[in-house]
Amino acid sequence: MANQRVLVIDDESAFTRFLQDDLEQRAISVACVYSPGDENGATVFAPDVIVADKKLLAAGNGGLLCRFDRAERQLPLVLMTGADSKLHDGRTASISAAKSQIVATIPKPFEPKMLAELIDRYAQDSQKIDLDAEYIRALIASDGLLDNLVVEFQSKHALTDGSVVGYEALSRLKTRRAISPATIFSAATEISLEIKATMNVIDQVMKLADALHNLRKNVPVSFNCSAILLTQSEFVDALFARLHKVRDLRGSVIMEITEENRVANIKVVAEICQMLSRYGLDVSIDDYGTGRSNLDRIAEIPFAELKLDKEIFWAFCNDRVPITVLSSIIDFCHMRGAKTVVEGIETPFHLDKARLLGADHGQGFYWGRAVPPQYLVKDWHGL
Repeated sequence: MANQRVLVIDDESAFTRFLQDDLEQRAISVACVYSPGDENGATVFAPDVIVADKKLLAAGNGGLLCRFDRAERQLPLVLMTGADSKLHDGRTASISAAKSQIVATIPKPFEPKMLAELIDRYAQDSQKIDLDAEYIRALIASDGLLDNLVVEFQSKHALTDGSVVGYEALSRLKTRRAISPATIFSAATEISLEIKATMNVIDQVMKLADALHNLRKNVPVSFNCSAILLTQSEFVDALFARLHKVRDLRGSVIMEITEENRVANIKVVAEICQMLSRYGLDVSIDDYGTGRSNLDRIAEIPFAELKLDKEIFWAFCNDRVPITVLSSIIDFCHMRGAKTVVEGIETPFHLDKARLLGADHGQGFYWGRAVPPQYLVKDWHGL
């Protein structure tokens, strides 16, 4: 099923969110259309098969199918419906008479495995492999990027007993959850958009931190910030303005400085971090083990936490990186009084390996995926 691309036309819901994650785990790329504003990105996505809710097609999304039909071969269409009680394939007369491209209908809700089998049967392997950057450009061109972003939170756990020791805010596109923030906010994206998106995340983080504090769940919430943003006066001024309005953040909010290809002045970044510490904002070094500036960052930036990137951790798990390399980094952090977090823990084997390193905390799918804030705090929207 390599390189298959599936477009889902449906309502935005917990089910479609789960469906995206599950199909992506099966190496099937997914994009969603929830509203007319998503259609430009959907066209750029160039799907090999379309999965659509029958009611939404009847409500006006049928025009999107015509756009695909004019652009390329007629695409296989799988209808989702809550009315049918069994699976029909394209040989059924009642289905083939409705529209020639309909190959199957499936009842909702359904198991993603059922849909994956249909995709494998009807979709051709796509030759259009890397269209994520084009998808982002299409969203920006239609002024739909910021509206498409949501903030979810992934738990962080103590390696000793598995208890929750914090949460990390992660930006996700509602319609393309698999696209990483590094792709969304690259050199091709205007810095002003990244500033607005990051400030929105910070607002959500502070809101969750306050809610957890009121519930006496005293664990920190972290947000990602690219080093380049800390050299932008527009962002720094906006961040300090937010901090002036809140209580002391000590122990409740962490800023994770992410690795990237854009080169930032590390001395400037370090100076800003020193100033932020006066507000109690701790700093974490994210993605350690990737990129070019790791040594600069840990030498110059005052950090309270360092996160080992999952790729270097997995390389250690696969015996491609000796234990002495990672254990020496962890020992260095402990000597500086900083905690260490191992990212990418997905199996009991990974957990055992992380414990062997002597790290403090872990993060990864072993404990679950990132979830919307209402999963963590009851009556979130009423706060």
